[in-house]
Amino acid sequence: MYRYERMSSTSAIKADKVDLESGDTLYRGLSYGENQLRWGFIRKVYGILAAQLVLTTVVSAFVVFSAPVNELLRGNSGILLFL
Repeated sequence: MYRYERMSSTSAIKADKVDLESGDTLYRGLSYGENQLRWGFIRKVYGILAAQLVLTTVVSAFVVFSAPVNELLRGNSGILLFL
């Protein structure tokens, strides 16, 4: 579907001069749309990871700072092991 050319030693030298932050692509087969798709995927993965960290922090803060839940966990070590 996409054709990538083999990099030669002259291509490797050219790769050192490519500025990726300016929007240039390192490989000729990688277009601007594919680059945006890749960055969108990375944003999505980090968004999911951030949501999981926030949810974990909220649940653990609730368990630690809620007195009834804290007392329940101190009384039943089986529930504590399950969590």
